[in-house]
Amino acid sequence: MQSFELNNIWEDILQEIKRSMPPSLYDRIAYSIYPIDLQNNEIHIGCMQSFIKNLIESQPAVSIPLQNAIDKITKSHKELVLRDMNEEMGIDTPIIEAPPMPLPSQEEPYQEEFYIPIYQDPVVIERKLPSTEQNVVTDINMTEEPVHISDEPMVVPKKIKQQTKSINTLQPKDVPIDLSASNLNPSYRFDNYITGNANRIPFSAAQYVSEHPGGQNYNPLFIYGPSGLGKTHLMHAIGNAINEKQPNLKVMSITSEKFVTLFVESIQKGQGELFRNTFRNIDVLMIDDIQYLENKQGTKTEFFNTFNELYNNGKQIVLTSDTMPDDMDQFEERIRSRFQAGFVATMEHPDLETRIAILKSLIERENKDEHIIDIENDAINYMALQFDENIRKLQGAFRTLIASASKETMPINLEFTRKTLANLIKHEHVTYINIETIQDVVSTYFNIKKQDLLGKKRKAQFAFPRQIAMYLCRDVVNESYPQIAQAFSRDHTTILHAYDKISKEIDKNQELKQQILEIKEKLNSNKKHDH
Repeated sequence: MQSFELNNIWEDILQEIKRSMPPSLYDRIAYSIYPIDLQNNEIHIGCMQSFIKNLIESQPAVSIPLQNAIDKITKSHKELVLRDMNEEMGIDTPIIEAPPMPLPSQEEPYQEEFYIPIYQDPVVIERKLPSTEQNVVTDINMTEEPVHISDEPMVVPKKIKQQTKSINTLQPKDVPIDLSASNLNPSYRFDNYITGNANRIPFSAAQYVSEHPGGQNYNPLFIYGPSGLGKTHLMHAIGNAINEKQPNLKVMSITSEKFVTLFVESIQKGQGELFRNTFRNIDVLMIDDIQYLENKQGTKTEFFNTFNELYNNGKQIVLTSDTMPDDMDQFEERIRSRFQAGFVATMEHPDLETRIAILKSLIERENKDEHIIDIENDAINYMALQFDENIRKLQGAFRTLIASASKETMPINLEFTRKTLANLIKHEHVTYINIETIQDVVSTYFNIKKQDLLGKKRKAQFAFPRQIAMYLCRDVVNESYPQIAQAFSRDHTTILHAYDKISKEIDKNQELKQQILEIKEKLNSNKKHDH
């Protein structure tokens, strides 16, 4: 089953679980598991931490509602297969047995009993109290708008009233730096983040953090992945969700470069204590591209002390990086161990299916803004096939295409797309799968003429391959039902019927399943190559 359809089913399953499970128990489980595959009467569920797998297997209060919800939503019994993703990815973690947990009863209120894994004990840094000769700003009253942390030049307020406990006083030129702005991008949200196999683990972890900032299981949350895969989007989505649900919490989102700049500026202006007090008195600290601190020795030390202060006080820390903690050679072991103390979520390159979903979401967004975009599926599939390195390049190609399109070229077809994006493509990936490719391969596989496959003959030797071809057009290239119907000269309800029939039959008929696999292998033999 395609992952985007499995995602839709999974959302319904979670809602069903939520209705039959205590809220505190649901919150712990829902954000720690995710669907991997659904086939052969089995549903494979990934567990982001080993103790979650043990908990589900050992506690009927968890496993029974989960199994019942799966059976209800899928309308058939699916064998639950739990998979420890840490183990499959080769991450060494201690095996933790979940203790017995009583089922809720009417005699006494339900109380959850969880074993929370204890990670490496944090190093406690004993900081010296500031001396009386140091400049300590205790009260700053802004009479105008505060200076926000952003990529734009700082705007300094004209009038500042301050009270200090110090022998030395700030000079007029040494204006205190305001570090109170969260600097979140409001357009980066969970509801417009496209998930797939490549980013489902980081997405689930991010959602959990947004619901339980400061929770031990995901603190710190370290999001790793190559550039352009959506790490920043996910980080800002956490901050925006926290601001909506818990507006009383102080959220700080900042790039590592800005962190360095503000630290250096605070030292130059003699405002180091203001910098420390600001960063160590927030509830959620999120730093983007933390790897850039590797060669900044003074800033690394300040960050380490800030990290410990927040961590020891139960504050949430979220970091993104394009380098894994173990590969950060310029960081001391004590810092690298902090990065690994919570949860390291890895983002991978999005698969073709996810890239197609991203493009369709961009088109939908354009249409909502009343910029009506009509792009043929061949053009969408072509873009998704060519720009497979990262999401940023895919989005850039889409914007280039839209900017180049005119009313005369609507709808945007494959020929126009190839011509417009030619300068952006160094090596073209060709021979991609489309409806016509599937029709040709299915006809050859069943040794029938293509005209019979597309014709009206109802004999089983033609009708059965025809239904398989319709199914594959939906399953492999994600064409719309109307588009498939047009290609087969049928009504879209006929296509829907064929897809449902083959989908259900695959689970019961091993011979059919084998035929589908063989046809897909032949389609994959036509898969992309560079030229």
